[in-house]
Amino acid sequence: MRTKDTILLEEAFLLTEKIATAKNLVQQGKLSQEDFDSIVNADPTKQKKYVGWMSNQWVNKNVTDIDTLRNTIEEYDSFANRGKVKNKDIYKYKIFNDLKIEVDHLNETGQDISVKDLENDYEVIRDDNNLLIMSPHTHEASRKLGLSYFAYRDCEDGKKDSAWCTTYKAPNHFNDYYYKHNVTFYYIKVKSPELIEKLKTNNFGLEYTIVAVAVLDQDMSKKAVEKSYANMDAYDAKDIQFKGEKLQKYLNIIELM
Repeated sequence: MRTKDTILLEEAFLLTEKIATAKNLVQQGKLSQEDFDSIVNADPTKQKKYVGWMSNQWVNKNVTDIDTLRNTIEEYDSFANRGKVKNKDIYKYKIFNDLKIEVDHLNETGQDISVKDLENDYEVIRDDNNLLIMSPHTHEASRKLGLSYFAYRDCEDGKKDSAWCTTYKAPNHFNDYYYKHNVTFYYIKVKSPELIEKLKTNNFGLEYTIVAVAVLDQDMSKKAVEKSYANMDAYDAKDIQFKGEKLQKYLNIIELM
């Protein structure tokens, strides 16, 4: 009888086998290490479950543009997670164009559902008179928050935007942090005049009223602690990094520690 644990082990083995197959392509000289690294970075899943399929498509020249591959896989994964695709097993798509045709069709017929869901994929951790804290789970959500609640710097058109790279139009920065390095972001806006004044008297300027805190996942945090690395850092509204004692002092002032 196949138990739940047995099924999970089988799935893990198959996943490892598929990644190993991709690595074999590198060893055989069919796929360069640089292309393999780009493909790994383009896979939006934490488990890197699409790497094998993507590598095969790349080697067979079914797709030759890494940005097209990345964008299509990101959209496919989003639709797959919402049960919109015909095949949740990507290996059932024999060539890249078959996958792209379906993704393009889903975008044309259900774009509002896809984009809206992605933009709204964030948590409101706290929202009161003192602080607004939100945590985005997709690049689209991060960009939306950066252009609205956490916008800070002035633009030429009279509007405001965010200096954080995780809110840029290109998804690379957010996806690299979130999927590859398992970083969770908490965007903080200080709303209370009393807390803002308290920050000011402690030499924290207005740029500290909007801050992005980056926290490693639990496993990575344990490793960081063991190696005496900081498992948390932050970026003010001008995208200047601060951490360690300064970050701890900041969190104490806004009463989060």
